[in-house]
Amino acid sequence: MGLKAEHSRTKILTAAVVVMERDGARALTLDKVAGEAGVSKGGLTHHFKSKQELFLGLFDLVVGVMKGQLETRLALEPEDGLPGRMTRAYMRVNLEAIRNGEAESMRGLIEMLLADRGLVEKRRHEMCGIHDRLECDGLDPVQAIALAAASDGCWMNVLLGFYGPSDPRVVTVHEYLFALSRQPMWAEEVGQ
Repeated sequence: MGLKAEHSRTKILTAAVVVMERDGARALTLDKVAGEAGVSKGGLTHHFKSKQELFLGLFDLVVGVMKGQLETRLALEPEDGLPGRMTRAYMRVNLEAIRNGEAESMRGLIEMLLADRGLVEKRRHEMCGIHDRLECDGLDPVQAIALAAASDGCWMNVLLGFYGPSDPRVVTVHEYLFALSRQPMWAEEVGQ
């Protein structure tokens, strides 16, 4: 894909995010996105043939950003000889997304995924790949996934408005999760 085409796609995806944040995912239409992006509907459909393709493009953009953030955090995570570096990097990405307000901006994407389970199926491998890496992080796989799920739960509580992004409980829970990630437990110890 050429630089101009990539720029157009990015402009359209950015406009879609604006429309979703303003109107909600269910109210998103190709016409609204084209208007927000300042392109014709034909220009939009050149890149995204349908609303579902546009949603897949948004999902790919978000997952791509998340993977980049994850790799950056992993590189910054100390080499302390303890297992769980990937798990801690994953939790730090979640915590940073909460602090930066990114969690709240994901409301439209979550709404979109809940409304169309087919989208989830088409991109399941992306998230499964991240979870596979967590399960091979040196911690017991159950512990790694439980820690990630608890961190995701904090993110979801902020997204739903139960906690604000600066709520001290979110940071306290993550501090607890980071401490648990440095105390490897094995499934046999927790009743498996």
